Amino acid sequence: MSLNRRVEQLEKLVEELRNKLLDISKNTEEKQKNPYTKLGGESTKGIIKSPAISTGLCATMGGSVAWNDTDLSFPPFGQTPKQPKKGYNWHGHSRFAGGALDKDTLEIVEFLKDGQGFILDKYGNKVNKYCLGLAKNELKIVSEKNTKGESILKVGLLDLVFNPDTESWGCPAYEINVKKCYLVMRDKKGNIELDEKGQEKKSLLYNEDVTKTSVVWDKNAKCFRFYAVYANGEE
Repeated sequence: MSLNRRVEQLEKLVEELRNKLLDISKNTEEKQKNPYTKLGGESTKGIIKSPAISTGLCATMGGSVAWNDTDLSFPPFGQTPKQPKKGYNWHGHSRFAGGALDKDTLEIVEFLKDGQGFILDKYGNKVNKYCLGLAKNELKIVSEKNTKGESILKVGLLDLVFNPDTESWGCPAYEINVKKCYLVMRDKKGNIELDEKGQEKKSLLYNEDVTKTSVVWDKNAKCFRFYAVYANGEE
């Protein structure tokens, strides 16, 4: 190929490149980006939401904490979830794990149940007690009348008492089962003390043997009475 021919080809190539650069500059410089629609992505936006603050929402929009395999199955809204077979998110609450529970905010509640043990919502729909996050509506709380005859919902704080010697909490008893309640004496470490014979100072409150029981039933007064024991002399 002659030198003149090669020069002609290079000039032609330079002209083509020049025209392309001019075209790109004309269509891009000082031009705003054209808007466009991007399809795809998350099909259900609910799965990126935080856990619902009311019942029913997490069942339809997702985002709830999965406590068991039934929670992961996403049953149809309003349908009673199946009994779970496997649990998740096992955890405890101590000062070092999960945080100790505050006695002034920890409440205990009793929900209304049917004969099969299913919790009922305010419209009578069944809710699996292990899948409360899948409830269709708010749950029905049992009510009880107080001494004034007022109907009070059975939800409230635990009535706790702290023992500084054992560093533990206890509950005042509103009902005592005399056949299961023990009278015990413990030392400062919380251990049951021993008597002179090496026996634990522990005994059931009630015993069918009248010589060993601490209380007896008074059928006339309709109440339990403690035995009054009298002894002569110093013994």
